[in-house]
Amino acid sequence: METSKTCKKPIGYRWRSSTVFIVSCVVIALFTESFLYGFIVPILPEILENRNNVDPSDIQRITYQILALYGVVSVLSGVFIGELADRAGSRRMPLVISLAVAFVGTLILAASTKLWGVFVGRVIQGLGGTAAWIVGLATLRDSIHGSNIGKAFGLVGSFVSVGAVSGPATAGLLLELTGYWITWGAALLALAIDIVMRCLMLEQRNWDRDPDFAKTDSHGAQATVSETDPENTALISDDSLRSYDSIKDDPSPTRTEISTLSFYKVMFSQPRVLTALLCSVTYSAMLASYNTTIPTHVKFAFGWGSLPTGLLFVGLQGPTIFISPFGGWLRDKVGTKLPATIGFVCLAPLLLLLGAADQKQFPWAKTEDSAKATYIAALIGIGCVTNLMSSIGTVELTAAVDILESKQPGIFGANGGYSRTYSLTNLSFSTGLLVGPLLSGTLADSIGYCRMNVVLAFISAVVAIFAFNFLGGKSSLQQDRHRSEASTME
Repeated sequence: METSKTCKKPIGYRWRSSTVFIVSCVVIALFTESFLYGFIVPILPEILENRNNVDPSDIQRITYQILALYGVVSVLSGVFIGELADRAGSRRMPLVISLAVAFVGTLILAASTKLWGVFVGRVIQGLGGTAAWIVGLATLRDSIHGSNIGKAFGLVGSFVSVGAVSGPATAGLLLELTGYWITWGAALLALAIDIVMRCLMLEQRNWDRDPDFAKTDSHGAQATVSETDPENTALISDDSLRSYDSIKDDPSPTRTEISTLSFYKVMFSQPRVLTALLCSVTYSAMLASYNTTIPTHVKFAFGWGSLPTGLLFVGLQGPTIFISPFGGWLRDKVGTKLPATIGFVCLAPLLLLLGAADQKQFPWAKTEDSAKATYIAALIGIGCVTNLMSSIGTVELTAAVDILESKQPGIFGANGGYSRTYSLTNLSFSTGLLVGPLLSGTLADSIGYCRMNVVLAFISAVVAIFAFNFLGGKSSLQQDRHRSEASTME
């Protein structure tokens, strides 16, 4: 008679719990969310005018409201989603739920023949998308060694950029060639594949740290789990580091968890956290300002239509696809301070050049062709340096939580507080997406496009000063490792 409880590994455990598969699930989920964010743009006129009988004079206003609604939902719901996700027993189920919610919202949005249904669908879609972002990033952090977190977020940045670029283009092409429901069917199929992948995914930390877990060999016999098996060892193996991964199942009575309010007090008391959030707001506000002002400016300045304008955005977003992994590697090597400072410093003169490209008093604008070339070159330059500023908030807040966890293990609870952390970065990014169009649109209308870029360049220079003074240098995990080793020697 067996006296001990045993538990067999699930079918396909090795590949379902592998870091490669988990990271692939998260990356594809975030790609799908960025894909869906812009997927609706070329379909909205069809939805509003032909399916919901909206007056053509109201389409522009309602289009802006529907697009802005996603950001509003993200800002209002992010903190609450982060709190709930950190209290969940695993990451997998919240991921599945978030994608299922996004699926339902997308289906309602596509099927609605009443205007209120379009808004309801967009709200539900926004809730699911926000949850997928927050929980997805937390899952990624659970599965990646701290020294590689920058590269992981760089990879995410590349796929998110591909999704942002391909979403509207795919929707427009499918709508033209195949029709309304086949177009939406492609989006729903992408979400369905995501949900299946999430159901297959197994979290390493849940199975690998189960004290009753038994390893089954190829013949079906059971044996105790080997601590040296790479599938069953902690991803951050240094015992001196004592991050939440290494103590989450530790029954030690010294483990104390602070309240939710205290979590935010602790985080906001750190200058590096506030600066990282400022960088995130500025970064996303700049991105949103390009979307708001470039199409109108190039139409009147150079007479460019939709095709040349679309190619401009390829030049702006394209470099991110290829350079983002390098930016992540650089942040892992030198920390966030140097890339962020260089990025914001370089952005300032490029913004000035962007605004002055068609100003006749400058030598590069003496002919229309040279002015156009200058504008294109400035925009591509912005696309390149933008990679240095991306993921600053995410990487820096991750490092801040890692340091606090290593100093006081379990301070943020069993799940480490990462969902709440990424809800803050999501909040800051979404805030920038809301502030950017308002600021740039107002300035462009009141003082002109050139002066608007002067203001944005000044903001970029000021943020660079904050980044240089308050952001972290080398990986905070490495710094904390040195502190732990020093205290051990003492």
